[in-house]
Amino acid sequence: MRKWFVCIALTTAMLSFAATARAVDVLAYSYEVNNLFGPDGFFGLGATVTQDTIGATHLQHSMKYDVGTGGFVGARTESVIPPELNDPPGVDYVLFDMFVPAAYQGTFADIGVTVFGHELNAPGGPVFGQQVQFADTEPIAGKAPGQYFDLKILLNQSVGPYRSGESFNQIFGPGPTDLTVASAFQFYISKNADVPVTVYIDNVRLGTSVPEPASFALLGMVGAALSMFRRRCR
Repeated sequence: MRKWFVCIALTTAMLSFAATARAVDVLAYSYEVNNLFGPDGFFGLGATVTQDTIGATHLQHSMKYDVGTGGFVGARTESVIPPELNDPPGVDYVLFDMFVPAAYQGTFADIGVTVFGHELNAPGGPVFGQQVQFADTEPIAGKAPGQYFDLKILLNQSVGPYRSGESFNQIFGPGPTDLTVASAFQFYISKNADVPVTVYIDNVRLGTSVPEPASFALLGMVGAALSMFRRRCR
């Protein structure tokens, strides 16, 4: 009995170790470039978007996202689209740092991500500006004033209006019904319409998980190890 327990434990450990993965994060927006459209090409849709130095965690600048009234507002870029958004298997999550200057006074406020894209191979011809809003959000309400690092928004489930329930990597890709070109990236804030909120965003990274290089070799070794353990455990 003890021999079986040891064999199972060793096998499980090897499988777990072989399956480990590391995150690969690529800096997408650092808000160091301020042009006609605003910092890194972002402009406000019902909000004011400006370059600032408050809350900067990468180099000098950050993006000030200032919302007065309005229940759903966006900070969107159409002029700077990271290549990772058009390089399937693409992106699993968005990481960013955020500075909150004052506690939010309303009952709810959340920040989320929308990616827009062009479906160039649609059966009836190209369709432009398809909207993919993702379900995962980061709460602003309830946060004390201060700096927050490595906030993560998962891109694993669209809530529509395009292909609800699918992930970024399922929707964007080279297939005949996929969005083959990302046309815009947006941070949106959904909140009480009559309560203002201001946040500072910086160091926006696009991330995916890939197997460790050693894991590929380990996966090959696991099969041999399982055979050996099976013989010893008889």
